[in-house]
Amino acid sequence: MALLNPNLAQTNHYQHVNWSAAPDNTQVSISISADSLYRLLQSHQLHVEDLTCLDAESSTRVRQMLLDLVR
Repeated sequence: MALLNPNLAQTNHYQHVNWSAAPDNTQVSISISADSLYRLLQSHQLHVEDLTCLDAESSTRVRQMLLDLVR
């Protein structure tokens, strides 16, 4: 979504989050569109060994993505 009239004078200040200090920092559960997942895998910004599929359908779709990427 494009910003038509951004306020260039406004600045945002973000605080660093120390993820390693979080109570359970080993995993997060997210949902991501298949298109976004494909782009991340294709650009090597995400690696399949970093993923765990939670159901058989997702596993099949990810497997097919990987096969498409190596062809």
